[in-house]
Amino acid sequence: MKEMRYSDPNDEYLSKHLSGFVKSYGGKWVVIAGGEAVGFSDKEGLSRLIKKARRRFPKETPLISPIPREEELECILSSSGISR
Repeated sequence: MKEMRYSDPNDEYLSKHLSGFVKSYGGKWVVIAGGEAVGFSDKEGLSRLIKKARRRFPKETPLISPIPREEELECILSSSGISR
């Protein structure tokens, strides 16, 4: 299968690391900026991570994404007909 290339380094980083995030941080949120993970948090801690990302990368808009739990991801994949 041909590797998908993204125009945004934050999207590409999330795509490449999502399976590891699911295993280690399922149920949390990730903030990505500058093509790297700034941090992981529950929903209540997101504002702190967003501020940190904006300080480190002031010209970028951080990518903020929930990380599904393994069982949620399996359910999504099986209902869409995509095998894991």
